[in-house]
Amino acid sequence: MNAVGALFHLIFCFRALPRLWLLLLLGSFAATAAVELDTQLEQQLEQYLVQANKDENLAGKFLFSLEKDVSALTPINSRVRFYVYKVSEQRRLKDHKGAAQTLTLLQELAQSSQDPDVLAEINAEMLVQYWDQADFAKAITFLEPTLIYAAQATQSRVRYYAFNIVANFQTWQGKYDQALESYHSAYDAIEKDENPRTPFRRMNLALRMANLQSSLKNFVKSNQMMEQSLPVALQNPDLEAFLPDIYIQLGFNLVELEDLEAAAKANLEALKWAKKRNLVFAETTALNNLGDIAMRQRKLPEARQYFEQCLKFGIEQKDKNTENMARFNLGYVQVLEGKFDDGLNVMQSIIDLSKESGAPAETMDYLTEMADAYQLAGLYQQEAKTLREHAALAKDIFKAESERQINQLQEEFSAKEKSKEIAGLKQQNQLKAVEIERQKLQQDVTLLIGIVIILAAVLLYLLYRKVQTANQRLKEANDQLAYQSLRDPLTGLYNRRSFQEQMEKRQRQVERRQLAALTTDGFILLDVDFFKHVNDHFGHAAGDAVLVEIANRLSSLTRNDDMVLRWGGEEFLILLRRVDIKALAAFTQRVLDTIGNKAVHFGEHQIRVTASAGFLTYPFASLNEQSMGWAKALQLADMALYLGKVHGRNRAYGLVQLNKPYTDIATQLETDLSQAIEQGNVDVMLVEGPQKTTADSSF
Repeated sequence: MNAVGALFHLIFCFRALPRLWLLLLLGSFAATAAVELDTQLEQQLEQYLVQANKDENLAGKFLFSLEKDVSALTPINSRVRFYVYKVSEQRRLKDHKGAAQTLTLLQELAQSSQDPDVLAEINAEMLVQYWDQADFAKAITFLEPTLIYAAQATQSRVRYYAFNIVANFQTWQGKYDQALESYHSAYDAIEKDENPRTPFRRMNLALRMANLQSSLKNFVKSNQMMEQSLPVALQNPDLEAFLPDIYIQLGFNLVELEDLEAAAKANLEALKWAKKRNLVFAETTALNNLGDIAMRQRKLPEARQYFEQCLKFGIEQKDKNTENMARFNLGYVQVLEGKFDDGLNVMQSIIDLSKESGAPAETMDYLTEMADAYQLAGLYQQEAKTLREHAALAKDIFKAESERQINQLQEEFSAKEKSKEIAGLKQQNQLKAVEIERQKLQQDVTLLIGIVIILAAVLLYLLYRKVQTANQRLKEANDQLAYQSLRDPLTGLYNRRSFQEQMEKRQRQVERRQLAALTTDGFILLDVDFFKHVNDHFGHAAGDAVLVEIANRLSSLTRNDDMVLRWGGEEFLILLRRVDIKALAAFTQRVLDTIGNKAVHFGEHQIRVTASAGFLTYPFASLNEQSMGWAKALQLADMALYLGKVHGRNRAYGLVQLNKPYTDIATQLETDLSQAIEQGNVDVMLVEGPQKTTADSSF
C-alpha cells in the first residue's frame, strides 16, 4: 500500500469523521479536470507547424508575432505549448540567452502546476535541451519524469510528443527494446486522433521504428514497414518530404539483404524525390549510396560518376565530411581500376585528415577500407600495419564505450533516485495542503491529533521501508556495475580491467613472496582472421555469433584458474597458469585446431574461421618481472601475432628464448621482431593451424 492508499485507509476507519472534511480531503486527491485550452492560440500553433515544414524563417516570424497575445490569463496548457515552440525557435536561431530565459520560465510553470499534460511536455522539452547541449547526465534526470507524466497525460498531442522524445533518447542510449515500446506508446496516443497533423506524425513514427528495426538487424521487418508507408506518402502531397528517407531506408535494408539491383532502384527514387523537394542532404546520401552499390557491383565508371557528384555537393555546401568521404571513395575506385599508387595516396590523405579532426569511429571505418585496398594492391606488409592500427584504435573505442556504459548506468540510477525524491516531496506537499485545510475547518482537535499521530506512524514506517528498498536497489545496482566493469557484455568473458587487476594482484604476491619468483604463466594473444569479411558477407549478427562461439570454445579448453578474455574487437587473450613453453605450444595448437576445425553454425550458413596468435611464457626468458612487466610481454606477443598475419594467417608464433642480453636487444624486440629473428637474437617456434581442404571455403 502506498502513502496515499494508507491515508485513505485511515480515513475510512474513523466513522465519526465529519462529512465536509472528508469531501475536501478526497477532493485534493481527485483526478484532474478536463484540460482547458485557448482554441484560437492552439489553431495558430497548428498553423505554425504546417508552415515550418515549408519555410522555417517565415514560420519563426509568425510564431514570435503571437507572443503579444500570450499572458498569465492564457490557459497554462496552451501557454506551455507556445513556450516550448518558442525555445525551439530560439535554439534554431542560436539565441542561447533567450532560450535559457524561456527554459527558466517553463521550469517555473512546472513547479506551480500539478497537471500531467503540462509536466509531460515541459520535462520532455528539458530532456531535449540538455541532450542537445551534450549534458547527458542532466538529460537522463528528465527521462523518468517524462515517462511517468506522459502515461498520465490526457492530450494525444502531448502523449505523442513526450513518448516520441523518450524513444529517440532511448535509441541513442542503445536501449532498443525500450525505445520500440515508447514508439508504440506514441503511436497509440494518436491512433484515433483526427488532427490534420496525425498523418505526418504517423509517418514520422513509422520511419523511426523502421530505422530502429534496422539497427536491430531486422531488415525484413524494417522493409515491410517502409513498403506499407510508401503508398501512403505517394498519395498524400503533404507527406512527399518523407519519400527520400523512405527510399533511402529501403535501399539500406536491401543492401544488407544482398539485393543490390533493388537497392539501386530505391536510391534512384530517393534521388528523384530529394531533387524535387530540394533536400540537399538526402540527395547527397542517395548519391553516395548509389556509388557504393555500383562499386560493389564493380561498375566502376558509374561509381565514379556518383562519387564525383557527391564531391561537387560537398564543395558547394562547404561540408567537409561529405567532401572527404567522396574523395576517399574516388581513391578506392582508382585502386579497383588498378591505379594503386594514385588511389592509395588519396585514401591515406583522407585518413590523415580524419585523424587530425579527432573522429576515431570515422577513422576506423576508413582504416578498414584501406586494409582491403592494400590487399587488392598486394601490399601485405602495409595491410598488416593498417590492420594493427585499426586494432589499436578499436581497443581505444571499445574502452571508451565501456566507460560510457558504466557512467550511463550510474547516471540512470541517480536520476531514478532523484525522481523518487521529487515524487516524495510532492506527496509531502499534498499532505501539508490537506493539513492546512483541516485546520481551517477547526474540527474535533482530539480526533485530528489521533489521525496525525497514526498518519505520522504510517509515514515513518513507509519511510523506513522506502530507505530499506532504496538501499537494496543501490546494492543490486552496485553489484551489477561491478560485474559489468569486469566482463565483456557480448561474450561474458573477462575484459581488460579484470586482467589488469589480476596482474597487479600477481605482482603484489611476488613482492610479498607469496608466489614463487620462478612460477611461470603463459600468454596467448589471438586474432580472428578476415573477421571483417564475415561481417560484410553475413552481417554483424553473424560476426557476433562467431565471437560468442569462439569464446565458448576457448572457455571449454581452459581450467578454472586460467583466464579467457575478450581483449577488444575480434582479439582474445588467454592466461594459462603454471606452464612451460612446450606445454604452452601444445595448448596453442589445440586452440588453433578448436577454432579452425569446426565451422560456426549461423542460420543456414556454416562459417569457417581461423585465427592467428602470438604466445610466450611470463616471466619471459628467465627475466624477472621488474625487467619485463606483463605489458611489455603482451607487446611482444602482439608483434608475434602480426608476424603470423603477415606470413599467411592461421598460425601462431611463440617466443622461446633470448640469445643476447635483453638490455642489448630490447629496442629491436619492441620495434622490429622480424629482424631480431633473422639475426638470431631470439628463438621462435611456429605452430600451424588446421589445413584447409579443397572443399573448404574462407568462411
